[in-house]
Amino acid sequence: MQIHAKTVNRSVDSETFAFLIMAEAGIIAEQATLLCESIRRFGGRYANADIAVISPRPDKRPSANILRKLEELNAAYIPLNIVSPCPEYGSSFRVLASAEYERMSNADTLICLDSDSVFLGEPDLALKGNDAAVRPVDVKGMCTTGASDPYDAYWKKLCDVCETDYEMIPYVTTTVDKQLVKASYNGGFVIVRRNQEVFQRTASYFQRSVKAGMRPYAGQNIRVRAGYGLVSYEGSEYWGSSQACLSLALWCSGLSVRTLSPTLNFPLHFYEQFLPEIEKGILSNIVHVHYHHLFFPTSANAIIDGHPGFPSEGVSWLRERLG
Repeated sequence: MQIHAKTVNRSVDSETFAFLIMAEAGIIAEQATLLCESIRRFGGRYANADIAVISPRPDKRPSANILRKLEELNAAYIPLNIVSPCPEYGSSFRVLASAEYERMSNADTLICLDSDSVFLGEPDLALKGNDAAVRPVDVKGMCTTGASDPYDAYWKKLCDVCETDYEMIPYVTTTVDKQLVKASYNGGFVIVRRNQEVFQRTASYFQRSVKAGMRPYAGQNIRVRAGYGLVSYEGSEYWGSSQACLSLALWCSGLSVRTLSPTLNFPLHFYEQFLPEIEKGILSNIVHVHYHHLFFPTSANAIIDGHPGFPSEGVSWLRERLG
């Protein structure tokens, strides 16, 4: 099945791109709309690429006002009826909806983004001959450092359940706490070559893991704070599991993976940890920010507060948009 939408697949040097964003009633739909605006304003060579805004749940459709804004932005609104095996884990809908869109789309390259993120300048989204491009996770969390790690058993069991080879997963360094871990990547900024079916494989592995009763934080009584608010205790038990499945989908299929620039998917809530690099000019011109909860009116926001590292035009635009 092909998507029939107002947009046409626009190309960059003959390669077609499509952005993929989730939207649900309330704050997530508002975030998704702001992200779409930022793509059109600061996307540069990608500014006219297709944008697919997916509503995965029938009971959480965006409002008519949001749909009008999306139409004005020439973004294709796609309502789906995704059934998740663990609906309390919001990321499960993104995993399953991304797989569905991958089957539908005819774009060469898909760019899946977290709704609570925004562009402030032109990004470099080229795969450069690779099959995928991603950013390592910020902190270790449920990742494994190896055999002595308390989460290593989870990763090895996940590989068994998904019939993949644990040894094929390389090590990467987390971007904030600088831990050497088996590769795990932020699920909110993933670029893939569509014909490699990475999202479909990720969804298949995720469904297998849920069926096997696998939850990284089972019984730990934690609540994760996401961009839309606090995740339930039950949903928090699954936190990180979809990203682990993405790692298996990439590496255990022998794909080539590009590590994206640290100016993309910048974790705004860890700004202070990156400040020494920013002040030395090692990290500058941050063009895409994952802001999580920091765009709420009462939150401290390094961009709005005028701290260095961000493009001036993007800062001015964001100040105007956030009022």
